[in-house]
Amino acid sequence: MSPEESGWIRPEPKPTRESLQARINELREELAGLERQLEEMEADTRLEALVRIRNLMRAFELTPADLGLVAPPRRRGRPPKVRS
Repeated sequence: MSPEESGWIRPEPKPTRESLQARINELREELAGLERQLEEMEADTRLEALVRIRNLMRAFELTPADLGLVAPPRRRGRPPKVRS
């Protein structure tokens, strides 16, 4: 009967500090690459949404004022007097 059939598992050596540090550095590099990829995807998605919004606004002939995106003009001059 082989060791695998008897249920015996070969013990693995305990990881060393250096091997753990190396693994952490590998994972950090992988994470940095994935974060850059995520930022690019978010930027592309944001741009795509803006293009869709612009196209819908053109199709329905809407302006930013129609959507309430333009602040109303402020009155210039002195503020009104408050009577007490």
